[in-house]
Amino acid sequence: MRFTRRIVLLTPITLAAGLLVTLTTASGADTRWTSAGAQQPGTPDRPVWSIAAAPAHPSILLMATQGRGVLRSTDSGATWTRVIAGVDGAWVVRFDPQQPATAYAGTQTAGLYKSIDEGKTWTAQSQGLNNLDVRAIDLASGLIVAGTAQGVYYSNDAAGTWQSLGLDTLSIAAVAVLVRTNAFTLFAGADNGTAGAGYLLKTEGLGGSWAVVKGNFPGDAIVSALAVASAASGGTDPPVLAGTSQGLFRSDDRGVTWSPLAGLPSSDFNIAAFNPANPDQIYVGSDGDQGTGGVFRSLDRGASWSTFGAGLPTKPRITALALQPLNPAQVVAAAWNPTDGSAGAYRIADPAATVAGVTPTTAPSASTATSATARPSAAVSVPVRRSSGASAFASYAVAAAILLALVAAVLARRWRLRRDTRSSYRS
Repeated sequence: MRFTRRIVLLTPITLAAGLLVTLTTASGADTRWTSAGAQQPGTPDRPVWSIAAAPAHPSILLMATQGRGVLRSTDSGATWTRVIAGVDGAWVVRFDPQQPATAYAGTQTAGLYKSIDEGKTWTAQSQGLNNLDVRAIDLASGLIVAGTAQGVYYSNDAAGTWQSLGLDTLSIAAVAVLVRTNAFTLFAGADNGTAGAGYLLKTEGLGGSWAVVKGNFPGDAIVSALAVASAASGGTDPPVLAGTSQGLFRSDDRGVTWSPLAGLPSSDFNIAAFNPANPDQIYVGSDGDQGTGGVFRSLDRGASWSTFGAGLPTKPRITALALQPLNPAQVVAAAWNPTDGSAGAYRIADPAATVAGVTPTTAPSASTATSATARPSAAVSVPVRRSSGASAFASYAVAAAILLALVAAVLARRWRLRRDTRSSYRS
């Protein structure tokens, strides 16, 4: 009799626990990367070196690829269209945050291209460039800086003309512009060429007087990525990140001193990005071998880090990353395996990321259209987005409340059974 009663009492608890596991497992699906659409249905994807999301319409994405030039998507990466005829290789794509419809692309042999319709059409803008291998682009307050395989160039007339800033003996993999009152601090990172005392240099203004940075920055570390935050974060100036062959470094004093950021794998970092809406939130990518590659995120200015999401390929080598200011925010990343040549793009929701201003729309401008078909073998191309920024942990709370309610009901039932049993003995 007692055994039967225990079975009856334990069954609701078991069911409730199962419900909790089911709900939490479903919630955990939001923390997994899922494949984006194929670049060209029926053929393998090519390596991707850069991704950019349109500020005004974040569902519009641009990709700089090896073999297919610049690709454009109007549906958050479900389908892609090639947009610059005759260009097979591109290194970098960037949107202008102050002119959201304007985008720039740096190609491997054809110089720099500009678009004023969110990447739908493009024109060559290379007048003054002595080297047409454009590897890096940064923009701020009307200034455009380009890193090429032979030095740095700038334009202050919307890419109409370009002026040399020197460093012709270096192949520039990254550039960054840090705005100060009525002037600029420029950074350039190199990964090849005659470096002299170091691969990270800076100059004040547009005079081209470059100096190798010191302040605890390793002189023999090649530099693959530079990023400047949109605002100060823990200091008086916006922080600067440098992704290098010897780890990730940060400066909060305009590049005078640098500190290595702990809590990350001992690896090279080729991608660094601040959330434009919150400089405390940082995303970095590594293409390190031996399984040290991946995407890592910090929500506290780089004080602590965590591997971001699950579901990327084994030992991922991340080659590009972008943040889409949707609600919740979405992160898009590209991975490439040089051993077998496989490549692909992936995406994940990040409800913890700050999204500034009015909730952005996912609809592109009226002039855009979707023209490609989705990857046939992909089970899902774009993850389902929640209608609000509420955390996925809401499901845990619901399941826990149900479990507690059922436990309370079971305990009450046990109390009644004991009372009835005592009454039957007395009688």
